[in-house]
Amino acid sequence: MINRQNWKLSKKYLNYRESVDQLSKGSLGIEATYNRYLLEWAGENPFRDASLIRPALPEFLLKTRLDGNEEILSANYIKKVIGNARRFFRWLTDNQKEYRSITNYWMSTLKPKRIHEPPKKNEVITLDQVIEISKAKVENTIERRIRAAAVFLFLSGIRIGAFVSLPLEAVDIENKTIKQFPDLGVRTKYQKYAVTYLLPIFELIPVISGWDEHVRELLPGSGYWFAPLSPWTGEIDPLCTSIGEHRQNIARKNLNVWLNKVGLPYYAPHKFRHGHIHFGIKNSENVADFKAVSINVMHENMDTTDKIYSRLRESDVRERIESLGEKRITKSGNDVEEMELFKEFLDWREKQISRNLE
Repeated sequence: MINRQNWKLSKKYLNYRESVDQLSKGSLGIEATYNRYLLEWAGENPFRDASLIRPALPEFLLKTRLDGNEEILSANYIKKVIGNARRFFRWLTDNQKEYRSITNYWMSTLKPKRIHEPPKKNEVITLDQVIEISKAKVENTIERRIRAAAVFLFLSGIRIGAFVSLPLEAVDIENKTIKQFPDLGVRTKYQKYAVTYLLPIFELIPVISGWDEHVRELLPGSGYWFAPLSPWTGEIDPLCTSIGEHRQNIARKNLNVWLNKVGLPYYAPHKFRHGHIHFGIKNSENVADFKAVSINVMHENMDTTDKIYSRLRESDVRERIESLGEKRITKSGNDVEEMELFKEFLDWREKQISRNLE
């Protein structure tokens, strides 16, 4: 049974995160789940006795899931739950007098236990698959819209929430420019502003430029690129001027249904973002290229891109390893330049590692 006072404190904390830290509704929902693990761990024990609760939180998380799945939580998820726990207890000691007995030393013991997980299959959509999608037959407006959406997601690397809220005035296909501006109604993560750019893959551009021209014939600049469709006609509805909070679910459903219909494997919208980033990383020739990819997907820094997205596919690893023997170092100008670029990358990585160890 969950301690009622603990539950009230959890609600109060989430309200604080929303009103003071300005978390989005999506992020609040995620933190509410993290807090649920804390509540289940404490059970009937008040949070002020947290240091006495056994098993300790890291051990508890190795044996507990809230979704009924029998597998243990991933190391990354456990790390996020524990990180949230540290934030929560710091807030508790800073804002609730009766909880100041919780020490900084105890909070420093909240660390995930090391888990040796088997390598994960790195699921990203590839350029070849997106080209196949771009050539798939469409029979009506809803299918034409979702085909254009799939190609757009790959070329831009945009998050699905931002994509479905893009007004036409934020999209410039000719100049391959996207204005991800919250004041235009674009629902970006953490309300960030950025101008981002489409990959210059010219065999894909006609799919999105054709849809772009079609939408602009019917809607004003404030209309949505992922245009709302009439439930009665199935065509673009020029009278629909607003969208719901969960509109991204429509895009997910449409994508699933259409890819299944044309016999293509389903990839969630975020896998198209992964594909965009992997394509950019694979084709980067130096640190400047890598940084451009990171900035274009609105990451806080290159370390975020490197940690989360730079795991190479097995075929890429093999290709690169086999090519090493063909790249013996000589004194030619190109080789010297290549070595300088590689040294630049190694210097950057060393700085990132040092920063993480501090």
